[in-house]
Parts: sequence; structure tokens; C-alpha cells
Amino acid sequence: MYDLALIPLVKATWETVYMVFIASFISIVFGLIIGSFMYLTDKNQPLENTLIHRLLGLVVNVTRSVPFIILMISIIPFTRLLIGTTIGTNAAIVPLAIAAIPFFARVSESALAEVPYGLIEAAHAMGATTWQIMSKVLIPESLPSLIRGSTLTIIALVGYSAMAGVVGGGGLGELAINYGYQQFNVVVMVETVAVLILMVQLIQAAGDIFAKQRRVKAILIFSCVLWAACIGYQFWPAVPQENILRVGVMSGSPEKIMLVARDVAKRKYGIDLEVVTFSDYVQPNTALDNGSIDANIFQHGPYLEAQAKAHHYQLAAIAKTFVYPMGFYSLKIRNITQLKENAIVAIPNDPSNGGRALLILKKSGLIDLKPGVGTLATIRDITTNSRHLQFKVLDAAQLPRVLKDADLVAITNDFTGPAGLTINQAVLKEGSDSPYANLIVVRDKDKNKPVMQTLADIMHSDSVLQETEKVFPGGAAIPAWK
Repeated sequence: MYDLALIPLVKATWETVYMVFIASFISIVFGLIIGSFMYLTDKNQPLENTLIHRLLGLVVNVTRSVPFIILMISIIPFTRLLIGTTIGTNAAIVPLAIAAIPFFARVSESALAEVPYGLIEAAHAMGATTWQIMSKVLIPESLPSLIRGSTLTIIALVGYSAMAGVVGGGGLGELAINYGYQQFNVVVMVETVAVLILMVQLIQAAGDIFAKQRRVKAILIFSCVLWAACIGYQFWPAVPQENILRVGVMSGSPEKIMLVARDVAKRKYGIDLEVVTFSDYVQPNTALDNGSIDANIFQHGPYLEAQAKAHHYQLAAIAKTFVYPMGFYSLKIRNITQLKENAIVAIPNDPSNGGRALLILKKSGLIDLKPGVGTLATIRDITTNSRHLQFKVLDAAQLPRVLKDADLVAITNDFTGPAGLTINQAVLKEGSDSPYANLIVVRDKDKNKPVMQTLADIMHSDSVLQETEKVFPGGAAIPAWK
């Protein structure tokens, strides 16, 4: 169980404020510029240009059509080009801003369109330039609507920031998902949701006041204070560190084990082990390949091989850690022979563990698969299903929560402990001969570096072994190097 202390909550709150404020500032500035050009190039406007107007509208509409999580992943190369890394809080700001810019562009275009045309004509009659019309007429007259639109944009970004965990961005959303939802900790969920609700209420209240009273100076002062805090946070002198090794792992139980490994690394080898957490199974290899981390420990051989082949990664496994046997659990049957026809079977949706679950079912004789599909089989590869099992493919963290609704559920060891399960309760499970040992993976060019062998020694240390067996008791973690 993850005991939420004040420091993690305060840290996550500040990370959310940091991400949302900078992304909001960028979104509002560039969104206003784009929205102004969309308005000015429209029909009967000072800079009327049908081609530019339609082109800007197309770009805005296309960007707004892409779901945020897909946008975040698809612009990873651009994020790295822009800020030099694809993980961390700063990396999360890039997709947040890109997602919100077109939204505020439409908001500002609509706000400007509400200004009575007679005011614009009067300004024209007095010889005002286009810039003067914008700065002296359009923006001042539409200011309340622009402030309300800004408030909506900021609140939307608070919601988007919950997905920052995909790139290890931190924040309240990541805290709630990784240590509340995935670790079944209600306290974490309640406290983070309460802070998010309070944050949104404060933003909305401030936005309403600023819009009604047109307090531009107050907005500028508040923005300057936040910018000073953000810059201070970014450039605050850190404790000098040498021999830093950045290791990516999945959030939750693996992170607890890595905290012990970090202590061993510092105490015994003088290495500063920086633990970088992820909430999905795709990003750790992407981050390793592009240099954002130095190693990762989360995957087994078949998955590494498939990912390297699909993405042309130059990665290498340097050592094994533990085998974490997967099991099928049920609240409705005690023996697999009791499984009825048309039973509902839930399996993980990630390629690695989904195929792994199907292979367990194949070994038990419940299904058969296409020849040669191997470890990355999907339900489309099922050729024989004599009991007409109904398969449901779900997020790994969701699987323990559907035990009451499904007849048979495949659950990985990352979630058995938090869900109050043990591997001995499994109706079906892998044996100790499982080929799915977790690996220490590095870039191929780094595999012979002495520090990487030291990392293997750290992960094979008695302290890490004891912590792993504590987190995964009852044979749920089998040392694969012994």
C-alpha cells in the first residue's frame, strides 16, 4: 500500500500547476494570434483572404480532431527535437500546448466576432490601421469573452495533464492513476481528486472575477509571479551528482523495488540511480532508444524481440531479473473444469501480456492458435474455441476490478498484491519454467560498459531480492538469474 504523505501531494500539485500554467500561457498567446488571423481574413474583414482563412481553419480543425493521448505519442520526435527529451514535466508541456492552441484559437475567433461591426466601421472612418483596430477596439471589447475562454482552456488543460504519466510528467493525475487507481489506494484517489476539484474551483472563480471586472493588471501580476516561480523551479541549483544512471520502470510495485535498488547503488557503488516511471508498456523502450533513459527493467525477451523488430530499436538485454508468473483468477470457479460455455474471459490489452495470457489458455487446452503466431498472439489468432469463450480485452489495471463480472481474468503480478490476490489463488498459472523473465535492457552500444554490469549486480543484490519477495510473496517472484 502506498502511504500518501504531504510531500508527494504537494510535489504533484506543483507539477500540475507548472505544466498547466506554461502550457496555458503558450496556448493563449499563440491561440489568440491564430484566432485573430482567422477573424481578420474572414469575409468582409480588414485582411479578407479566403485561402488563408480556410487553410487556418483546416489546420485548427484537424488538430482538434486528434485525441490527446494519440497526439502526445505521435509528436514524440518533435518533443525531443524541441526540448531534448521525451520524458518529464517539460516534455508533457509540448503536447499540452499543441492540443490547447487550436481550442483557444476558435474561442478567440468567436470572441472577436461578437464585437459590433459598427465599432469597426467607426474606427475605419477615423483612419485606424488594422493593428489599431485590433489593439484599441477588438481585443478591449471582447476582453470578457477572451478571459472566460482562457478560463475554459486552463481547466481543460488540468484535465489533459492527468495523462502526463504517459511521458513520466508527474502531476496530480499521474499520482492518482499510478498510486491510487493502479495500487487500489482509495486515500490517494480521494486526496488527489479533492485537490483537483479545489484547483478547478479556484481557476473558475478567478476567471469569473477577472472577466467581470476586466482586471488585466491583476492577470499580468499573477502571471509574472507564476513565471518567476516556474523559472526558479526549473533552474534552482540542484545537488551536484556524478555517475547518474537513469532507469525506466513501470509505476507502482516495481518502483518500490527500485527505491531499494537506488539505496544499494548509492551506498555500495556510489551511483546515483534515477528512477523514471512509466504507466504504459510502449514508452520505456522509446525513451531508451532515443537516449532519454539509460536502461529499463520491465519487459521479457519475447516482447523485447518483437519491439526491436517492429521499431528497429538497437537494444540489448544484459541480464535477467525475476520471473513474475501470470495467473488466471476467478471468483466463480475453483477449477478450470468448472468453466462453462460462453464464459467471459478477460485478458490484458497490451501486446506482451495479451499474447502471454492466450498461450496459457492454449497450454490448458481451452483454445488453439494459428501456427507460428508466438508470444504476441491476439484473439484474432484463435482458431479453436470449443467452449465459445467470450474474450474481453482490458487495461491491465482494470482487470482485477472485473473479477465479479468475468468468469476468468488474467492478472499480472503488478496488480495481484494491490488487489489482495496471491499467485496461489490462480485457477491457471505459469510455472517456474516460464520464458517470461524480466530483463535489464540497455542500448546495444552501451551493453559492455562497466556501469551496466554494476546495474545487474545491484538488481541481483540481497537487498533487492528481499524487497522483491516482500512485495511479491508466496512464489510470485522467482529469481531468474539463479
